[in-house]
Amino acid sequence: MILTQDGWGTIIALIAAADGDISGAEDALSAALERAVSAWREQGPPANPEGWLYRVALNARRDVWKSAAARTATALDEEMIDRIDGSSGSGADPADHDPDALPDRRLELLAACAHPDIDPPARPVLMLSAVMGMTARQIAAAMALPAATVSARLTRAKKRIAGLGVDFGSPDRLDLESRLPDVHETIYGAFAIEWAQAAAQPREGMIGEALYLSRLVAQLCPGDGESHGLAALIHLSAARFPARRSGDGRFVPLSAQDPNRWDGPLTEAGERHLVEVHRCGHVGRFGLEAAIQLLHMAGIRTGSTDWPMLLRLHDDLGQIAPSLGGSVSRAAVLAEVNGPAAGLAALDALDADSPRPSAFQPAWALRAHLLTRLGRTEDAATARQRALDLTTDPAERAYLAGLT
Repeated sequence: MILTQDGWGTIIALIAAADGDISGAEDALSAALERAVSAWREQGPPANPEGWLYRVALNARRDVWKSAAARTATALDEEMIDRIDGSSGSGADPADHDPDALPDRRLELLAACAHPDIDPPARPVLMLSAVMGMTARQIAAAMALPAATVSARLTRAKKRIAGLGVDFGSPDRLDLESRLPDVHETIYGAFAIEWAQAAAQPREGMIGEALYLSRLVAQLCPGDGESHGLAALIHLSAARFPARRSGDGRFVPLSAQDPNRWDGPLTEAGERHLVEVHRCGHVGRFGLEAAIQLLHMAGIRTGSTDWPMLLRLHDDLGQIAPSLGGSVSRAAVLAEVNGPAAGLAALDALDADSPRPSAFQPAWALRAHLLTRLGRTEDAATARQRALDLTTDPAERAYLAGLT
């Protein structure tokens, strides 16, 4: 791989920061990648590949602005040209430029993509593309949207940002706090997409990027409880990666995981962020989900789960951020508190309210489990088969198939 996903976001953010033209930055980086294919084949890759790509892309973008075509299309902004040029001239060795030594502009780019004049449905698509480096096809598959729809939203959003002339200033100037909900959703969405696709270990790329960005948002917004809640949730979830699969690759549900295989530093970081949530005095959706996660983990460590407290947390979550996944999880907790019949009744109520649970795999897996506990073997087998039909992960399919 020539360029990692986090490297893509870093370079795009640095180049687009000069003029807000995300498409122009992407074109420049694409040109640098094309040049790298031939140059590195002949000379071998440089010691600092991302620095090489950054400088070549920066030079390509500078040439566009200095071209006669650009001069006739818009007034030449010498200050902006200086920002694009940076401190080194075009004759500098591209490999000498180290992106790690430059300010990280990705959070500012996330906030710019959440500009109020950008259509709300296009904001997460734009952020996932520009900052996280996901392709339109990847985003379409993850969001269950037609690829053409995602491509159209991306095109419109990039044109809109360029037309707005967004200047990537400090987060305060971008009114970051008012855009935090969109930023939070995008970072968590990227993590959730990769969580569903990754195997036993966190991979370099999206998960590492989501961990980094969640820490960055919490650092830049230390008084925002939800920023810490997001960081807590992502760190606690990522901490359980090593225990998701057995040594031979079999799926291991949370209730059967070995806590000794959880990542200690990530767990501790998640706990610290959760403490900060309470210090801030505001517990939102992500803070509640992180608290639920930590309570489950504590129950597995001690062998005694506080189910009534989990039910109260789920009730609070349902009040401020209702979701199908949250409702199914609440039904599972309710079954532990009041018995499997109560949990099954909660699932039935979801079916009555909306047709969506009919295609939601966790609802069918839980239904099969509760029916088994009630001794309704045939109904449980039917529900388990439906869950299997909706399961895409081979390891999880094998686990479900082995349940009777």
